[in-house]
Amino acid sequence: MRTRRCLLLLSVAYARCLQVFTPSAFTIQRQVGQLGFATEVEWQYYGGKRNPLDPDQPARTVEASGISVRLFQATLFDGGERCLLKEFMPSARDIGQNELDMYKTLCDGAQVPVQLGTLLGHMQSDASFESDAFKEQWGRSLPITPPPESGNLWLVFRWEGLSTVGAFPRVRQEKAFLDFTGAGQRADRARYLKVVTGRCLQVVAWLHGKGVVHRSLGPSSLLLSTTDQRAAEMLTVRAIDLGFAATASTVPQDEVERAMQRGASPLNVLPVLALNDLHGLGYVLLELYLAAAAAQDAPDEATGAARSTEQQALKRLIEDVFGGDVRGAFRDYCAEEPAWAGAVAMLDEEGGAGWALLQQLVDCRKGELAGSVSAQGLLEECKWFQ
Repeated sequence: MRTRRCLLLLSVAYARCLQVFTPSAFTIQRQVGQLGFATEVEWQYYGGKRNPLDPDQPARTVEASGISVRLFQATLFDGGERCLLKEFMPSARDIGQNELDMYKTLCDGAQVPVQLGTLLGHMQSDASFESDAFKEQWGRSLPITPPPESGNLWLVFRWEGLSTVGAFPRVRQEKAFLDFTGAGQRADRARYLKVVTGRCLQVVAWLHGKGVVHRSLGPSSLLLSTTDQRAAEMLTVRAIDLGFAATASTVPQDEVERAMQRGASPLNVLPVLALNDLHGLGYVLLELYLAAAAAQDAPDEATGAARSTEQQALKRLIEDVFGGDVRGAFRDYCAEEPAWAGAVAMLDEEGGAGWALLQQLVDCRKGELAGSVSAQGLLEECKWFQ
């Protein structure tokens, strides 16, 4: 047995493109994160009217699940490859199983596509996890982390870092020695954010082209290969966290019914649900633009007095206060915030191409636009990408 202060697990076999691990060939080094899930409910009221000032008539509510998934950095004994272990607690086992099933569907016996986080395989905690020897070893290696229970599902990913779209604004960026005004840094950021936008749309277009909707697209579910904004040409974006993803045959019945209420036919539900991904991506990108500008151009305000860039706050502003008018009223609101000046300037470029893109993403579920907006179409139409 190795003498390092880390945890040993055990071993491997093949199933199509994914390995099946039994508690084996890993050295768990540290816990690197944990995940919970939030359920957002958008409320509709009889007659279509609600009083925005009445706390008993919310436009939307968000309910958090608590911690459901733990993330660990580990290495494989065989070759020493670094990997990310994703442990699903009992309350989230169905989510983990669905993520595994989505990978099997999208891999179809081949290698994991470059548009996704690289899944190596999976395993299940067996009875050995209940032994005193295992718990004692775990306690020595990870003294503040409770040991896993037997029966938990684990997904094993290649280590590709933890840099997501949501993490980018917090990354300190290098500034050129002679860039006294910060103009060069702002230009680098604008170029990088436009590339991020295009890569995110490409990933979503690929998923939708494969007949899959993500259903939980957020800032932490888009993985960046680099957060160095000077290296935009090297950037790749991968979709992760497919635990709520669905194909036409696996969409929950209540969502099928809601899609049909919005005009979908029984055989055309998935394109309507795909619009939820695009709508969510609009707010992911808006939060990214504003938060990155505030963090780099006005770091004091970003940690203090600047207006909130949190998605729910932005939704309330756009949908409840400004009636969905992103390009007009909300743009003017942003222009009054000095910390967001860099983001406003970027979105104003090419005749306001950025604002037009955000408006389409936010509006894409509206009746008159439903079915006419797609990720691929936005890639082809937006002046940023021409």
